[in-house]
Amino acid sequence: MPDLSVNQSCSCPCGQSTFTVSGVAISRFLCHCQICQSIYKQPFADITTFWSGSVSLPEEHSIQFNRYRLPPALRRGTCATCDAPVVGLLSLAPFVQLAFVPSKNFSAPAALPSAGAHIFYHRRVCDVHDSLRKVNGYWPSELAVTKMVMGSLFR
Repeated sequence: MPDLSVNQSCSCPCGQSTFTVSGVAISRFLCHCQICQSIYKQPFADITTFWSGSVSLPEEHSIQFNRYRLPPALRRGTCATCDAPVVGLLSLAPFVQLAFVPSKNFSAPAALPSAGAHIFYHRRVCDVHDSLRKVNGYWPSELAVTKMVMGSLFR
């Protein structure tokens, strides 16, 4: 089994919003939802997930958190300077929170685990020709991410 431990500094493209991630990656996926397309200004977002305790934000930061859909309560953080995605936080239950980090924000993204699937693929703006699983539909996409998270509990 590959080592999924990460200990890296991260930042938005302009460098104003910085933080560190030190922990085990839960999953990595490529999200084609319309919210990600809008926020990332790309056909899909490449996201690596962690338990939120793995992410250390500086006490003074310029990350602005917003919710784009209720529920779920994913708070997507963007840089106040460049408006690029920085980190998203999702509360699953009291004291159980996930962090969604854009893979390109890592100082060494090549060291991250490989992506496991394309989710919300029915919302794609163009076909992707790779060997990753393509998950269509809202609930199947949510279930795919849930399975990735639950699978991490038994590693």
